[in-house]
Amino acid sequence: MRSVHFIGIGGVGMNGLAQLAALSGYTVTGSDRAYTPDAEVFQGLENLGISIFNQDGSGLDTTTQQVAFSTAIESDNPDLQQSKALGIPLLHRSEFLKQLIGNDELIAVAGTAGKTTTTGLLGWIFQCLGNDPSVYNGAAVLNWKKGHALGNIRKGRSNLWIIEADESDRSFLTFNPTHSIITNISKDHFELDELHAMFDQFEKQTSGLTIRGDQLPPRKLPVPMLGKHNEENARCALALCCELGFDPEEVKAAIARFNGIERRLEITGTANNITVIDDYAHNPAKIAASLNAVADKFNTVHAFWRPHGFAPLFQGLEDFTSVFSNHWKTAGGSIFILPVYYAGGTTTRNVSSDELVARLNSAGVPARLVPDYTALKTELRAVAASGDAILGMGARDPELPLFSRQLVEEWKIHG
Repeated sequence: MRSVHFIGIGGVGMNGLAQLAALSGYTVTGSDRAYTPDAEVFQGLENLGISIFNQDGSGLDTTTQQVAFSTAIESDNPDLQQSKALGIPLLHRSEFLKQLIGNDELIAVAGTAGKTTTTGLLGWIFQCLGNDPSVYNGAAVLNWKKGHALGNIRKGRSNLWIIEADESDRSFLTFNPTHSIITNISKDHFELDELHAMFDQFEKQTSGLTIRGDQLPPRKLPVPMLGKHNEENARCALALCCELGFDPEEVKAAIARFNGIERRLEITGTANNITVIDDYAHNPAKIAASLNAVADKFNTVHAFWRPHGFAPLFQGLEDFTSVFSNHWKTAGGSIFILPVYYAGGTTTRNVSSDELVARLNSAGVPARLVPDYTALKTELRAVAASGDAILGMGARDPELPLFSRQLVEEWKIHG
């Protein structure tokens, strides 16, 4: 039996790979510096028989045949150093996924926004229409999230894979898809000219069909999710399915039964007629889409955001300022900014949330910096009223979705 160790096994991309490896017959171990035994992601992994170690090299020995890592792992990571000392082959997560796929048919979904929702929706449609695909996604499909199942992967028995392909570290160019979808292209991680060149190359590496979301005509679809951007995601999935010969009405029926994606405008609950929504939005385009979607549906939006890194905030500072300013000037409401999320490791702290708030205040936007979630809860209680929505946004920080759920539960109990 093959064995593989995942460094940072609790990460968004890594835990899905670990699950697929375990379900494909591998002996799987992993490590994560954020490991806590009561966390849902680690419970889900351990339920599959995966052993999780401290990130100190102790999970590796001469029986380990491969080590998978992501771009986020620093060169001085103890597990990485131990792997090199033991001579264990190292594979980037994209290379390991390619190894799992082998020569099977592959549908890859890429794009700077919407790829997670489109991938999950496509996997759901194929399942509903009698196919049995394996699916690798960046977040849970709520239809699949049951019991210990984390819901972000599906191990099928056919020779078809549907995957989310990530451009943030160029790793999507590892793959040569049978068919592909490019949802959209906007500035994120790279400048636009470089992004267009990368996505053009991705299309060249696709042997069959490529659907580009920006080339599809608008059409109304029965999408049970908030936001025009989710209609665009559904149009991409529908277009590919129709090109592949599926019955359009059956595809639409499957879309209508889709429960959405975890942390993608996910309604975590309602208390006192105040709706709390949790979203993964972390770049300017995604934040704008989420704000617009919620503002279209509710009286007033009280939004809070936690930047997921110092570099992304620094690179997009001007765009973040513009997005929040435009939203407030159009829709009003409240804007709260939390400190930059820091998970450890080496990084240049060349900007802070204070600077974003100062820029917004200078533009006439009454945004407020909140130091922590306790202070945020007090602020939200003071401003939210019946008929309003609270929209929490941000990536990486595991406390974000927990806070949204706890807020609803506490307000239900204490009013």
